[in-house]
Amino acid sequence: MSSAEVAASNVKELEPEDITILQAFERSMSAYESVPLQYLTKYTRLHADEVQFRLDQLHKRGFIIRNPLGYSLVAAGLDALALTGFVKRGLITGMGHPIGIGKEADVFDAISDSGLRYAIKFYRLGRTSFRAARRKRGYSSPIFQHRWLVMNVEAAKREHRAISILQPLKVAVPKVVARERHALLMKRIDGNLLSEYSELRDAETVLREILWNVRTSYLEGGIVNADLSEYNVLFDGRRIWIIDWPQAVEKTHPNSLFLLERDVMNILRFFRRKFRIESNPSAASLYVRGMSDTLEIVSA
Repeated sequence: MSSAEVAASNVKELEPEDITILQAFERSMSAYESVPLQYLTKYTRLHADEVQFRLDQLHKRGFIIRNPLGYSLVAAGLDALALTGFVKRGLITGMGHPIGIGKEADVFDAISDSGLRYAIKFYRLGRTSFRAARRKRGYSSPIFQHRWLVMNVEAAKREHRAISILQPLKVAVPKVVARERHALLMKRIDGNLLSEYSELRDAETVLREILWNVRTSYLEGGIVNADLSEYNVLFDGRRIWIIDWPQAVEKTHPNSLFLLERDVMNILRFFRRKFRIESNPSAASLYVRGMSDTLEIVSA
């Protein structure tokens, strides 16, 4: 069971005092790798015996872990806070099955009280490192738990900011409804990754649409995805969406041009290899940079 599923199955059992303690962990993530009992007692203003009792319960639920110096919040605990935040805002009433489990994020189906379908994206930066540590040592040290959780929150902030800039420009990005900690609540997209298609009815048009979105993002939004490939483009048979923007850089970044051209080359190579669509890389670069308004694409 994933940490998000652990959180979803236990979050309804949490009492206000439990949430207060989890919030104390959240507030301390940047300052403590292991949170001492004294800090939690002072922050929550609860009696030490009650704090200890609730810590034991949170540990049993898998929201925190014990270590010699105190306690550390883990992914399920931050997931619980994020889900609680979405519920309190009246945005969702339940979380469903996983849509996609990746190296850096987990995406789950969700639904609102009125029946609207959403996708919740939980960032999981650092998961690969933890798994590698367990394979090598048989355990994973809690010392970096809070550091990675902070990085996950920052990644969600960066993606939210990039999409907020690009969406009004009609760039094909997911619609983000809200952010809570390291989680983004987005409008559900029923499409498949471009990498999963063995053939496209009109591959040339799809390529043009992708490059137009790259161009608009760069010229009007001042943003480069910086990690564009067939693995973060969704296609539903009619239109595309470019997903995953946490690594995006602004046009003023010293490496933005290099990253822009790398994005373009990744897409051109994929279409050439998979669908035998040819486009001159130099001409495509001029097009996305706004130095040319024409884009020549040839089907082999």
